[in-house]
Amino acid sequence: MTLQARDISPFIKDFKAKKYNKVCEKGSRAYYGGYTEENFVSLVGVSCAKVDRINILGMLQRSLVNTKSSRENASYFSTLILQKRLIYQFMIDDLALNNLRLPASNHVLSRVFEQLSLGQFKLVSEMPKLVELDANGRRVILSVSDDEPKKVLIDEYTTTGELERHWFQ
Repeated sequence: MTLQARDISPFIKDFKAKKYNKVCEKGSRAYYGGYTEENFVSLVGVSCAKVDRINILGMLQRSLVNTKSSRENASYFSTLILQKRLIYQFMIDDLALNNLRLPASNHVLSRVFEQLSLGQFKLVSEMPKLVELDANGRRVILSVSDDEPKKVLIDEYTTTGELERHWFQ
């Protein structure tokens, strides 16, 4: 997909309408098609982060170098990737995260990582591994899927008791 600057408006409209999955999907295709304008790449990356499509952020962050806000977004994307990897190792390999500090954000990965690194969690079960914590007033349960390759499941309960499931590999 080839884009010109005037063609970005549908992406902005969809972003404002919170159609993050659509922006991530179509935007990543445009990016792989060669469109790397930094504001656009940031918009796509933030959308992908909002729908937990973290793996693509590694590719996107490489293009964000020319402005302060682009570099900040690149750092945000890199931090989410690292937090995802470390949480995965914590759950699968029992990696200790004690006192590890990374920049914080409101993303579920960041909120969970912070609690794990501060030791503010409860190990509910070792086999299968189940961890419970409170991230910004939300009850969160971490578990590991049975399939291969394993996924880390983050079940986040809203203050009204609704479940938001996130999974990361």
